[in-house]
Amino acid sequence: MTISIRSTGTYTSGTANLTPAIPAGATSGDMMICAYGTKPYNDAPTINNSWTSLGSATDGTVAAGVDVGSMQTRIFYKEHTGTESNPTVTNSTNNVSGAVIIVFQKTEAGWAAIVGAGGGDNTAGTGFSVTASANPGITAGDMLVAYAAIRSDAGTQSAIGLTATGATIAAFTESPAADLATTSGGDMAMSGGYAACTAGTATAAPVYASTLAAAHTGSAYITRLREVVVSFAFNNTLPLTGAG
Repeated sequence: MTISIRSTGTYTSGTANLTPAIPAGATSGDMMICAYGTKPYNDAPTINNSWTSLGSATDGTVAAGVDVGSMQTRIFYKEHTGTESNPTVTNSTNNVSGAVIIVFQKTEAGWAAIVGAGGGDNTAGTGFSVTASANPGITAGDMLVAYAAIRSDAGTQSAIGLTATGATIAAFTESPAADLATTSGGDMAMSGGYAACTAGTATAAPVYASTLAAAHTGSAYITRLREVVVSFAFNNTLPLTGAG
């Protein structure tokens, strides 16, 4: 079983509702992940078109401002039906937000329940590190999708990596390759992508780490994707033949 990247959209940002684009190539059965970063930290965004909110994380309760304010990172998801329109994320207290849709394909019959966890780093520095609030049960074959939202457009990231005690996680692929950096509203940056768990089983919550171009704070959320493996039982009993 193998989960692989199908396609990645482009970042959209602004100070009002956002409509991120589903990237070209997405097709029925694919899993679509919408990563969304925003301040204020306590905004309660909603999404249409039958997408589901998986969860969110913040790095504190600091009010929104230019290059300050605690960041919320939130994940929405939906399995592609074959006919999709771009979703709209609606927010009522938006200072600034950014979003992107990334799509994965499977080789097995279905998707297991989508799970994830996040956290924040509220100590300003160039060494950004977030330990998720829980271990989403990472094991070999899983795909991990992770995004972080930073409080300033100066907080672009490099050297992103995921680790989890007991598990071997492959090199992280930043997707999109270039960070979002916007001066709309109170400014923000956003980056993320994916990495596969190639061996082992995590015994502790995963850690998201990166290097920031300038000392800032933010939050991150890690999502675990897993395929459902369908097994078939065969009856090896041979039928009885007639006696004559």
